[in-house]
Amino acid sequence: MPSLNFSGVGLSPPSFSLLGNEVSSDFAYLVDNVQLDAEDIVTSPLYIASPNSVFRSRKFYLALAGVGAIWGGAFALDQTMRSHLRSMGHNNATMLQDISYGSVSAATGLLYAYGLYRNDSQARQLALTAGEAAGVATLLDIGIKAAFGRLRPRQDGHSHTQFFDHGASFVSGDVTPMFALATGVSEYFNNEWYASVPIYSLALLDGFGRMGNDAHWFSDVVGAALLGSLSTELFIYLHKRHEEEPSRWRILPYTPPPVPTGRTTMQNMMPTGLEVAYSW
Repeated sequence: MPSLNFSGVGLSPPSFSLLGNEVSSDFAYLVDNVQLDAEDIVTSPLYIASPNSVFRSRKFYLALAGVGAIWGGAFALDQTMRSHLRSMGHNNATMLQDISYGSVSAATGLLYAYGLYRNDSQARQLALTAGEAAGVATLLDIGIKAAFGRLRPRQDGHSHTQFFDHGASFVSGDVTPMFALATGVSEYFNNEWYASVPIYSLALLDGFGRMGNDAHWFSDVVGAALLGSLSTELFIYLHKRHEEEPSRWRILPYTPPPVPTGRTTMQNMMPTGLEVAYSW
């Protein structure tokens, strides 16, 4: 994975036409992968018994056990964490949430802007993939809340086992997108400690703020962190597969060919419709 290189700070910024081409390419990348992601996810039950199914992989079950162990440990610490954080105060808790929202969102935006400035498609694509994962994981979060119905600590602070009771605590809908975005930033730096530790710490501040407001148990926060991060990792994996499988039907934005003469504007570089493509 590449890392930031400031040796070219003195270079002139990219031209307007190059920026337009990069943005147009990113739009095509996003449209292409979103529809292929949807196809892969919807049809995945058809391939459960295939030789390449993840259900035949030992690593899948080890990872599943690891996720379960992490969440189980967090569940055991629910009351302990609440006793330490509930007295934080509303203003301090809200400040932590605001810091988390602003910093993680800004980091993702800066990653994309850096990709534009340095013509680094990988930086831009990871930022877009993380954004897609954050949106999808947030929608999944709504379904998980409805399915488990866990009460918030401030609704029943005496027990953290109040599931299926028309609550909306498990998992945290605020923390989920923060960890999805943080994972995209961390992946660009190959998950090196100097990138992963700060960005995940900033994402976790949101969880501490939510617990400080007595809105979530610690296991809600950890569950949301796992949901967000694993969603980004899933889409990164799927997008790599899509690059290796060009012979699939695709719906892509259609951009008209450039005008031989005339002024280049953002308008005449943007897609004007959709096209169906198939390579073989």
